Amino acid sequence: MTYPAVIIRRVAFVDARSLGLIPAHLTSEVCCLEAPKKALLRHRITAVRYREFLRAQGGGCGICGGPAWRHPIGLVPLPVDHDHLCCPGRDSCGRCVRGLLCAGCNGNLGLVELHGNAMLSSRRWIEAARIYLTQAGIDPWEANRFAASGRIHRDRRIRDEVDCRCYHCTGDPQGAGGWIATAIALREPVWDEIIRRTEQQRTRANELGLNFVDNEL
Repeated sequence: MTYPAVIIRRVAFVDARSLGLIPAHLTSEVCCLEAPKKALLRHRITAVRYREFLRAQGGGCGICGGPAWRHPIGLVPLPVDHDHLCCPGRDSCGRCVRGLLCAGCNGNLGLVELHGNAMLSSRRWIEAARIYLTQAGIDPWEANRFAASGRIHRDRRIRDEVDCRCYHCTGDPQGAGGWIATAIALREPVWDEIIRRTEQQRTRANELGLNFVDNEL
């Protein structure tokens, strides 16, 4: 797929392929995706490290491989993903930065880690997310980590006065994410169950005419 050339304010227009920032199969000529200054400050990382992440990921999102796209601007720098167990807020210490993700994958990954909800994503996407976390040294289904993530989520919902009925907020095993706590206790493979549940959901969605493609990422 080829994306149109765009100019982002205060960023010079160049062929990003020559910098090794964007793989040729994703785009032709696009703006130079310089590291986002505000994100670097919030996450306490250098532009050099940002570009190291970008090159290590082949110039795209660490899960889907695609660029970051924001309507109506066009191509924008990929957001920085960090471990919220280390730094629960938007900012991070820099040591817990895991990689660069597009907005879609970043949001979906958070739901997967918290509730095991892959949002009808394909098997390929779930496997890619698993590899991404593994390479970052993260096991979301380690019992203490899962419990700590739940406490952070519950405290945020209380602070924001949001009535959340998930397992973490109510302790109800029938709530969202409750099955993960059971699987962890029984030492059952959580990733395999996420794939099974998501494929069932996609099958039901296809029966309603939504036409999900099994091999899409």
